[in-house]
Amino acid sequence: MNRRHKTMFMLAGLAALAVTLLLVWCPPAVCRALNIHTSTLSDLADFRQYVADEEAFYASHHTRAVRMDCATLRDEVVTALQTGRLTLETGRFDNPQRNDSGQGTIEAWHQGRLLHLQNRALATNDEQRAWAETVRAAVALHPRQELAFLSRLFGGVVLHVSHKEIPIVLFSDRPCF
Repeated sequence: MNRRHKTMFMLAGLAALAVTLLLVWCPPAVCRALNIHTSTLSDLADFRQYVADEEAFYASHHTRAVRMDCATLRDEVVTALQTGRLTLETGRFDNPQRNDSGQGTIEAWHQGRLLHLQNRALATNDEQRAWAETVRAAVALHPRQELAFLSRLFGGVVLHVSHKEIPIVLFSDRPCF
């Protein structure tokens, strides 16, 4: 073998080693771009687990990166709020205190990254204001609580109370678009 063939053989071996190392220790941003060891998040329970502890999620799902189906996740939040499986007052998911019809008392909808909420079970203005304050307090504490996923999915929440709208702005360093 001449020197040129040895050089080509060594370069091919180094390239194979580099590709193998990339596949084994792929950084999440590169994995996402190349679709290597990537999972798609479209289930709210999985997304909440991911937001709570990314490293544990990666380990338990044997993945290096995630792609988020943001539209489906937002729709699932709206459905969970309307059926009572999710309450913003307590941050609980799969709330056992929902009523038998499967319908919660919250009317929810979203416009892009803006979540709208109205509690249709409250008759008086005082009850509606008290509910709004409870939701506002829960959402304000969300970075340390179970509602941390909201700021990733939504840029704001609008509470419709007593013919008024109360906006709550949510901030995230990694929003879901």
